[in-house]
Amino acid sequence: MFVFVSHLTVPEDDHRELERHFRERSRLVDDFPGFLYLQLLKPKAGEATHTFLTAWRDRAAFQAYMKSREHAVSHSREPKEIMARTAVRHEAYEVMMDSRSVPGWLGDAADP
Repeated sequence: MFVFVSHLTVPEDDHRELERHFRERSRLVDDFPGFLYLQLLKPKAGEATHTFLTAWRDRAAFQAYMKSREHAVSHSREPKEIMARTAVRHEAYEVMMDSRSVPGWLGDAADP
């Protein structure tokens, strides 16, 4: 499993509009091959005001989405004025363990 995270630092006056945008998202990613789920998180500490997380079957599925028409259309709908005032930091992760999976450990069995 692969997870891509975007930490957004959004001006306070833009919080409600950004959250509305995510509530009314296009949902084009939902049926994309390899897409598992997304979450919009509101951190309780740190500099970011919102964190957007997407989970994928693997990195290849994420990369295919990033090159897709669905991605281009979804991102063309972003609130450009808000994003111009927002600092964004991205992180990517290989998921090594997921408590929803049996046996839970998803990484190489040889790794400690």
